[in-house]
Amino acid sequence: MTTMLDRYFEIVDSADGGDSYLDGLRDILAEDVVLMHSGDMVRGRDLAVDLHRTQAAGWKESKHHWTSSAAADGSLTGTWSQAGLDLRGNGCSGSGQVSASLDPDGRISRLHLTLTGGSDRARVLIARHLEVWMTPDPVARAKAMEGIYTENITLMEPDHVFAGRDALNEYISVVQQQAPPLSGLLTGHSHNREFIHWSWDFGFPGGKSALGSEILQCDGDLIEKIVIFSSDMDVVTEGMR
Repeated sequence: MTTMLDRYFEIVDSADGGDSYLDGLRDILAEDVVLMHSGDMVRGRDLAVDLHRTQAAGWKESKHHWTSSAAADGSLTGTWSQAGLDLRGNGCSGSGQVSASLDPDGRISRLHLTLTGGSDRARVLIARHLEVWMTPDPVARAKAMEGIYTENITLMEPDHVFAGRDALNEYISVVQQQAPPLSGLLTGHSHNREFIHWSWDFGFPGGKSALGSEILQCDGDLIEKIVIFSSDMDVVTEGMR
């Protein structure tokens, strides 16, 4: 049986045929859809389609492979992978898990694609880092943190420092409860040995946005230090006061 996830990947896989093919997503996504894809997050159909256009623009050619199954409650789960050539003609790939919820009209209201493997190691680590911050349950989040942060992980903001997984886990709970962003986009990244530098654009209630960047210092495939830079931290912390 063809599921809505199958239809989604069929449309995304047609992006090589031209940008207009992605307009087909409007027929299967709910107007207020929440999309989380490889660490990026947007809310609303228009922004979801725009995000897919941006992602497709980074590939010269690619092909998706996926699985899809439906649960008794109507939710959909599966796996996904993508492989092809980037704009420079280099081989690239990505893969992860996928889940989706449907609204009463059968459209996708929530779509979540993780990025757990791929040719761009830095991009994968950033996505796994952001997945931790998206995980609402502190117990599940603590488990996820073991797979991406060292035990003595240190987070340095302009005004605060948090040391250790437990302290960071508690801080993430505060952020999620008091100042959850409506959107979050990775706008660029680079990799230099054990350091990853990436920039972000977060959207908050009231049409407010914040730009910033982070340096991730890694120990193998684990992050041991996060240093945040932003001139818009007042926007980020306003909801926490």
